[in-house]
Amino acid sequence: MAAAIGAMALLVASCSGGDVAERIIEGQEGVGDVEVNEDDGSVKIEIEDEEGDISASFGAGEIPDGFPIDVPNGGSVMAVVEQSDDATVSLSYNSSEFDSIVGFYEDWIAGTGSEVVNKLEVANPKSVAWTVEDGDSRYSISVSDTGSEIFVNLFVDR
Repeated sequence: MAAAIGAMALLVASCSGGDVAERIIEGQEGVGDVEVNEDDGSVKIEIEDEEGDISASFGAGEIPDGFPIDVPNGGSVMAVVEQSDDATVSLSYNSSEFDSIVGFYEDWIAGTGSEVVNKLEVANPKSVAWTVEDGDSRYSISVSDTGSEIFVNLFVDR
């Protein structure tokens, strides 16, 4: 649900003024507060559904307090979605940072003593993804090189 509303939010926000976009999105069932920042194009949405409250920010945002996965410096937060015990953070980095970011996460995983359940590496386009378990928590980390940017997606299921 959050992904669909997020896509709709970005579309509506890009096509209309902030106040109009907020009213349109807030008119959807289960959607609470909506904030559209016309200066940076970001959208923040509060959603209430049967699984609990969801907070979603697209186009900007801040890493949630206590987020258990470390984040390398120098990235831009593109999206943050929080729901109950789950959280997803998406970031972008300069295209030259792929190897250093992959190394950062390999060191982070080794330093936590977590168990790597799955690791997937793709050569073209370059991508590395890990699924890691640490006690009752499960983390997914992916680093992908688009050629023009590096995308990092972090998912926590506690």
